[in-house]
Amino acid sequence: MSQGRALNVDYINPFIEAAINTFQTMAAITPVRDKIFLKGEGEEVYGVSGIIGLGGEASGSVVLNFPEQVAISAVSKFVGEDFGSITSGVVDGVGELTNIVAGDAKNRLIQKGYKFDIGLPKIVTGRSYITAQMKGVPCIVISFSSEIGKFCIEVSLKKNG
Repeated sequence: MSQGRALNVDYINPFIEAAINTFQTMAAITPVRDKIFLKGEGEEVYGVSGIIGLGGEASGSVVLNFPEQVAISAVSKFVGEDFGSITSGVVDGVGELTNIVAGDAKNRLIQKGYKFDIGLPKIVTGRSYITAQMKGVPCIVISFSSEIGKFCIEVSLKKNG
């Protein structure tokens, strides 16, 4: 990674902790971190993604990515209602889970002395799409496994100033 592009490791752990906490407390799902890696070109393909923009001392985005069936299972457990396919309820649920993870991570970052603002979640659904990353900004992918399947979080932040 070239100088000036390095991602502050302090920015990553709050998102890992927030994801684990959110899924355990809100949906009775036990995610286990699999691996952390730098995103390449077109490695991961998803079905539902929640995207939140971040601003403050660093700007960028956080993306919560699910395969379709994992999104359906996660939201079903989260809201206590069975969904058989991607519906507006599943899309709304992914948005809310994304919002909770980002809000929790923001609070954890503030406790470490960082200043961040979060936007409203945007949801993307479809078959076999790839989430793009900002040019020149490293994107860290944190993959998780759980009893309902695998999902991941992408954190792409560039320090401002």
